[in-house]
Amino acid sequence: MSLGSKVILSFLGGTFSALLAWVVIDFNGYYRLSGSSIGSFSELFAEQAFVGAVFGIFVGMAIGLVNGLSTGSSRLVKRDTAWGAAVGLGGGLLGLFFGQLFFGSLYVDPRRAVSGLGLGPLVFIWDVLVRAIGWALIGLFLGMAQGLPIGSKKAARHGAVGGFIGGLLGGTLFEIVPYILPPGTRNPGVISRGISLTITGASIGLFIGLVETLLKQAWIRVVAGRNEGKEYIISKNRTTIGRDELSDVGLFGDRNISPLHAVIDSAPGGRHVLRDMNTAIGTAVNGRKITEDFLRDGDLIEIGPMRLEFHEKATASKVAAPVDIAPKPGVRIPSTEGICPYCGTRKDPVTGACACTVGAPVPPASSPAPMTPSPAPSTGFRLTGTGGPYAGQSFPLSPSGVTTIGREPGRDVQLAADSTVSRKHARIVNEGGGFVVYDEGSSNGTAVNSVRITRQELAPGDVIAFGTSEFRLEQ
Repeated sequence: MSLGSKVILSFLGGTFSALLAWVVIDFNGYYRLSGSSIGSFSELFAEQAFVGAVFGIFVGMAIGLVNGLSTGSSRLVKRDTAWGAAVGLGGGLLGLFFGQLFFGSLYVDPRRAVSGLGLGPLVFIWDVLVRAIGWALIGLFLGMAQGLPIGSKKAARHGAVGGFIGGLLGGTLFEIVPYILPPGTRNPGVISRGISLTITGASIGLFIGLVETLLKQAWIRVVAGRNEGKEYIISKNRTTIGRDELSDVGLFGDRNISPLHAVIDSAPGGRHVLRDMNTAIGTAVNGRKITEDFLRDGDLIEIGPMRLEFHEKATASKVAAPVDIAPKPGVRIPSTEGICPYCGTRKDPVTGACACTVGAPVPPASSPAPMTPSPAPSTGFRLTGTGGPYAGQSFPLSPSGVTTIGREPGRDVQLAADSTVSRKHARIVNEGGGFVVYDEGSSNGTAVNSVRITRQELAPGDVIAFGTSEFRLEQ
């Protein structure tokens, strides 16, 4: 779920949950509100407590449900929904308590206002302000409570800001709506409460989601693997990544990923540190295997077949990155000592000049430079990992002339940690002094220099991908 989708769902969840709360409040058949603002403090507080509790439970459940759905974990859906109901009840009652203290002590009922003294408009404006602040306090506590289930102060602050804004808007309309209903409307208090509660719930849901998104400092987006496109806001001091369903960033569907695979810890200055939790397949950043590394905006975190794009405002570039025209480390022109790799002529042993050197004599066409055949595997050719679980590791090619690659035991290059590699994936054969790679009908294919192949002759420097594991042919 993208962050934009989460904001929309928070808005819809707040709207429909508040609508359901209104149905329970006014049509439950057991408890009826008096519909009057005149009465003892205890009577008014009891009625408002009922409204605040029901409203808080329903809206809290909806926001918790949206938070759970955004993780993709059924266990987190249940946990966050239950927590949402509990903290919604607490937030509704607590906000109602302070809101009613504020509202009850300052609200002026129009029927008690002194007539003939020009106080009508002032009383109305005053009551709108008092009602708005009272409901804003309810929204503030309701939003603040959303950070409790995940133990995040940032989420609590963002929720408090969003809830306060939403409650302020809803409370304002709560006081205004009765005055704009058509004359003779039956049960104006019930209709006004339904409209006002629904708008308040929608506002709280919208602004909690919106403020959380706008004020985020770091987040992760899944760019490859299960749940591609899903985004996670990093709002805790420690964010867990792994296969466990209670992980903050859940990577499900691959048994090679550990239940607690890695963590992202907050650091001073808005920075974040990625730590591998001593796992079997490890964690890589931009193709480099790490145990601990400071992250920067745009870094690609690789865990098994999963690819996570990290974003951070503290290191986000304000200008476009320069175009990198340097040759990539995985692509280089094969060369033989003493031979120019561009024109193929022998270099002068003293000056290093060749046929393509400006001012150098061109060797006669009848005497081309001798080409040195590729050495046999016994001379030290190897596959060096450049991406995936085996980044940084090397595997020598078999001196027998045939190197088998796959996930099953007994293969010369066994890639058991990569579930995208087939049991019998490919083989590399020495044919006449050169190497040829053959795909053996693998599920995810074999590619050479990003081109999928079934058979391909190889040269030193070629990058071969088996599933998501990438290797460079080196000597």
